[in-house]
Amino acid sequence: MHRNSMSSKERALRSRLSQMVHGAPLVRATLNERAVTCGKKGCRCAQGEKHAALYAVSSREGKTRQAFIPPGRQSLVRQWVANYHRVRELLEDLSELFWEQVRAKDR
Repeated sequence: MHRNSMSSKERALRSRLSQMVHGAPLVRATLNERAVTCGKKGCRCAQGEKHAALYAVSSREGKTRQAFIPPGRQSLVRQWVANYHRVRELLEDLSELFWEQVRAKDR
């Protein structure tokens, strides 16, 4: 499809999608916040005040994988996951434009 035959909405979606795919780190995952114990004797978590921990969880080829995200990397990984979800939203928006054409009765 030539650029001239695209609607302005399609051009904008494709442009943003291209920018995201080529320039932004992407991670397909769900972020899972958990309350955990560290195992150190005398720690507050041993008395029930558990530590907050963040994990990235995903599946690949039917197997679940997870990774602990240290506090210093949490905002970075949160952004990577948000980038992935934004790319999916852009793909859905682009698909919807073509669904409108699929359903069009005058073509």
